[in-house]
Amino acid sequence: MKERNMRYDNLVDFSVYASDLERVEGAWKGLKKYIEQSDADGLELLIGYEPASDEIPKELVKSIHLPFWITWLDVWRKGEKGLKAYFPPMPADHIQSCCGGSNQLEMIATQKMVWELAAVYNPKQAVMHAAHVELEHVFTRKFTYTDTEVLQSFSELLNRTAHEFSDGEPPCVIGIENLWWPGLNFLDSALTDDFAGFLNFDKWNFVLDTGHLMNTNPKLRCEDEAVDFVLEKLNQLSSDIRKRIQSIHLNLSLSGEYQLKQMRKGLPADWENLNHTEKYNSAKNHVLKIDQHLPFQTERVKEIVDFVQPHTIVHEFITPTMVKYDAYLKQQMGALV
Repeated sequence: MKERNMRYDNLVDFSVYASDLERVEGAWKGLKKYIEQSDADGLELLIGYEPASDEIPKELVKSIHLPFWITWLDVWRKGEKGLKAYFPPMPADHIQSCCGGSNQLEMIATQKMVWELAAVYNPKQAVMHAAHVELEHVFTRKFTYTDTEVLQSFSELLNRTAHEFSDGEPPCVIGIENLWWPGLNFLDSALTDDFAGFLNFDKWNFVLDTGHLMNTNPKLRCEDEAVDFVLEKLNQLSSDIRKRIQSIHLNLSLSGEYQLKQMRKGLPADWENLNHTEKYNSAKNHVLKIDQHLPFQTERVKEIVDFVQPHTIVHEFITPTMVKYDAYLKQQMGALV
């Protein structure tokens, strides 16, 4: 275990989208006031595909979360054929948001653009999800691609995008986050080593999402079991990989009973009658029940933080109001004292 370093940035997770901003009285000025009055040090900001608004308090943005392409690998591998096989006809902006473009060149151009949008904030990192999942597979878990296939193609996307810059490096550090879908999940030490070896640029690190790691084990039922499981999986990683974990999305997820129940059910009964938007919304609601984004209450959460020694902790919760978020933040930060 590393020597204990008590200093890290505590960040609030937020987005540029109206659904987040509407929760804050006074919009961006109100959010700035909240950060200044709380014990937090700033924001991790989820951005979209538009330039930063002048109203955003950029001095508070310490980390950026990039848009997540949920289902992109068919298009990366097959181009227009992959797009037509999986997606119905849709406007170009919808294609951009779901997979970045209609072929590899468009996907690389889109990724380069969002890296540049992130760099405007001068963040410690710009976070990306290293995963691929199709809407049906959110329910059935009968995946098309393996972890290895996803990570090989994801590394190609990252490498080719980095190559677009004059020095072959991204304009800010790329933080690669684990999920529980095919891709990066931190369950296989050798595979994680292989993925790190695929990357041919230097400005990257790993982001540990504790809730996402817990979602890989539906047998977990309490916080102690969850902490033990996270520490077990971190311990089996190589020392080089552990050093690359520089930040944590800290949250609790104990959805195992729900996951097991839904796996037995499979697809929703009316699935075939739904259009693409309805399927997406159904899958999204299901995922939100898996990925609970709750605060830790046990002081044993400090064991995870002490092990990782991160430069940043993002307190990542899903709440209907800022009052609820604030209660979660105080609870989890209290457990870290």
